[in-house]
Amino acid sequence: MSAPRFIVSGTDTDIGKTVFCAGLAGMLGARYWKPVQAGFPGDSEIVAELAGVEIMPEIYRLKLAASPHQAAAEEGIAIDPDSLVPPMDRW
Repeated sequence: MSAPRFIVSGTDTDIGKTVFCAGLAGMLGARYWKPVQAGFPGDSEIVAELAGVEIMPEIYRLKLAASPHQAAAEEGIAIDPDSLVPPMDRW
């Protein structure tokens, strides 16, 4: 039986998604994965610090702190939605 998975999403910045994810992952002892990170420090680093859980590497790490589509465009990267699949071998 596979472990349950949760997706946390929201459309705005600074509404608490990262802190909520840290609390949820910490409470469940779960791994954390954010497929696309735009800007640094990233949410993965913050979740790791707050919750002390295992962090799965992002598929895309973009430098510009902006929406993923804007940050990718600025870096000349096309985000392939088909590549945004959780790393199953480690879940």
